[in-house]
Order: sequence, then structure tokens, then C-alpha cells
Amino acid sequence: MAVTGTTATSSTSTATSSSSRQTLAGNFDTFLKILTTQLRQQDPLQPMDAAAFTSQLVQFASVEQAIQTNTKLESLTQLARASGTAAALGMLGQQVNATTDQVALPTEGDATIHYRLPSAAAEVQVSLLDAKGQVVHTAAGDPAAGDHALTWNGLGVNGERLPPGSYRARIEAKDAEGAKMAVEQFLDGKVQGIEPGDGDVQLLVDGIPVPLAAIRSVSPSA
Repeated sequence: MAVTGTTATSSTSTATSSSSRQTLAGNFDTFLKILTTQLRQQDPLQPMDAAAFTSQLVQFASVEQAIQTNTKLESLTQLARASGTAAALGMLGQQVNATTDQVALPTEGDATIHYRLPSAAAEVQVSLLDAKGQVVHTAAGDPAAGDHALTWNGLGVNGERLPPGSYRARIEAKDAEGAKMAVEQFLDGKVQGIEPGDGDVQLLVDGIPVPLAAIRSVSPSA
């Protein structure tokens, strides 16, 4: 289970945010030193122009506000990340339904391709693509309206068993007039672990990384 990876991502993000805040604070301190030096070095008989002084004070306040805003945003980000991780932990071992076009081919056995048609289609073409985007298998899908599960035995266009791993399912549906129809693709599987993601917690569902935001429903595993 790759739960520890989430901590690593959080630490990296925190370090980046902390570095940005320190840079901003450093600029703020430099600006403050320049402003106070100006006040000390100005000629009492010819003080600093009031308009220029006011402008600098406004800049001073803006930088201070920016520092406070960054600090608060960092706290909110950490809170959201912690909440997402807690929610993901609660899904471990559960059965989930998630929006994705990825299909996991096991070492042995078949893979299942899930899709939903809003209405009946005249034609449904299903293509499986490998990591290079090359079509490795094609099949005709069920054109009836509703949910469908198409079984793939893992054989490629040459009739040989393909390596296990993640493949992308491309499903194209057309109506009686030949117009393209919207097709919703999804995955039904068990949550096996948690992985770090780009700004979002990812669940490992039957070997497929799925963003937490893509989870549509959760149910107890049988």
C-alpha cells in the first residue's frame, strides 16, 4: 500500500509554499529597511514628497497583506489535503465506481470495460489502446441504452496475450443519422491503496490510479 507517498507529496508542497512565503517576507523586510532609511536620511527642510510617501506606504501595506494571505492559503491547502487523505483512507477495501477511461488487464484472466449510453445507438465501436496510443484490440459494443460491461480476454490484434497493466478504452457511439453520441466511461473495482497525485489524492482501484474527485459512489466490498 503506497500510503506513505501521500506524506512525501504533502511535504514537498509545504516546502514550496514555505519557500515562497520566505521570499515574500524577505522582500517585505528589504522594502521596510529602504523606507526607514529614506525617512532617516531625508532633509528636514525638504521632506519626502507626500504623494510618493503615501504610495510607498500603500505598497508596504500590500506586501504585508500578501504575506498574511499566503499564510492563510497554505493552512487551507493543508487542511484540504488532510481531509482528502482521511476520506481516501476510509475507502480502503471498499468497492467504488469512478469515472475513468482506463482499463486494467490482470496477469491472468479478463479485463472489463464499463460504459453507459444515454440512449440507444446504431453503432458502438470499442478500441483498446496501449501506453503509446496504439490500438491493440477492437470490438463491437452493445448499442442499447444504459450500462454495459464488455469483457476483453487480453488478446491483441495479432491474437497474442498482451502484457498486464493499464490500457485506455476509446468508445465511439453513433446514432441512426451517423452523429456521434456522448459515452460515459467508468470503472467498478476495489480500492487497494492510496498513491500521491498532482494536487489530489489518488486511489489505486484494481491497479488503476483514480483521482479522489472521480469517485462517484462507494459501497461495502462483498
